[in-house]
Amino acid sequence: MRLFPRPRAMAYFVMLLCALAFLAGWIRSELLLTLLGTVFLFVLLYCFLGVLISGILQRGKARSLSISILTETVSIASLGDEVPLGELLIKSESRRFLRLPAILVRCQLCLETMDGRLIRHYADPGLQTHSYFPVKERGAYYGERDRFLIFDAPGFFCLSLPIPPSGPGHESHRLLALPAPAEEPIPLSLKYGGSEARNETHYLKSDELTDHRPYVPGDDPRRINWKLYSHAPQGDLFVREGEPLPPPHSRLCILIDTEADRILYTLDEGRRAVDLLCENALAAALEFSRQGMEISLGYTGGKVIAGPMNAAELSSALARPAAIYLSKADLNREKFPGETFPRENLPRAPENGSVLILALPRVSSANSALDRFIENFKAGTHRTQAELIFLYDAESKLAAELEDTTKFCVNLYRGKSGIIASGRAGYGSRGWGRR
Repeated sequence: MRLFPRPRAMAYFVMLLCALAFLAGWIRSELLLTLLGTVFLFVLLYCFLGVLISGILQRGKARSLSISILTETVSIASLGDEVPLGELLIKSESRRFLRLPAILVRCQLCLETMDGRLIRHYADPGLQTHSYFPVKERGAYYGERDRFLIFDAPGFFCLSLPIPPSGPGHESHRLLALPAPAEEPIPLSLKYGGSEARNETHYLKSDELTDHRPYVPGDDPRRINWKLYSHAPQGDLFVREGEPLPPPHSRLCILIDTEADRILYTLDEGRRAVDLLCENALAAALEFSRQGMEISLGYTGGKVIAGPMNAAELSSALARPAAIYLSKADLNREKFPGETFPRENLPRAPENGSVLILALPRVSSANSALDRFIENFKAGTHRTQAELIFLYDAESKLAAELEDTTKFCVNLYRGKSGIIASGRAGYGSRGWGRR
């Protein structure tokens, strides 16, 4: 365990001031400058020794600390709502920590997603047993690197001691920030999947009045709503219309291609673009699930999560996709024969249902996970087509360029066997483009 305090940038700056003060005082024989340098040096020395002594005396207490997150899932609020909060519990064998003047102790919660989103939250273990931290962005947050920090108030030195993990290992998330669905679900060109898809609308047999219309000769007399007839002012006849009966064995697999082209997107823009895909995927999944379809979900680098799933399970599944950044080198691997590159794939879709693929526009498709998936899909035994939709932000600064790139991608993939390609402007749940 390293107990030597680490100097910060401010410490180096003050050291430089001390050296300049001593040098100027010696050259100009100015006692005031020498005294000023001495004061700065004394403050630096006190801060260093205070942090060092506190670390030596309290390293045992750092081992006894643990940080547990009580709220394992939070839902990202819509634009204008309050930022959701996670709650953590700080456990310690003792609440008495050494308090030297101007020397502070804090627990640091450290969480990170696979695409680099960070949550850093600080709490005083001597004064707080519970603390709340804001969760501003969607994602599955991992991390075992919680720290016990000892530092001085001016910010010259810091000592960081590890806190033993109290939750699941690094392979399991500690917090899920669930996406909110987009305002409108994505319209699909695909028909319901399954080998027994109906071409005509059928209705559930129910005594409950869900809707009605005027009676037309030829309608089934058993569907006449006699109660409504008795209250109708002119004695008109109306027939019940029940809930539409979904096609039997109708299935839809929604796949999210999280590859973001670095030519078009910065790191932060790529993460937000994947948020856009997840929010629209959630809206579509909820809508088609409500209609009775069995929804399964998958994303680049993950596995297909088979349905049926309820709304909470769909939201949890769509908290996990993380942006994977395609650089120019990734898209042109043949130019770098001696290099190794990560190779993430879209999961293989089930063969007994329709497939919806949501992707981001890209300048090139060479060696992408989407191309590899389409080649396997074309060579497979799927009985239905796959609909590929490229989503872009219409309110982005690069909206015109993204729209042109989307048109290029649609034309590129439209000729692929078994693929229905289209592009559209996407709008998320939190005012996409205005965050």
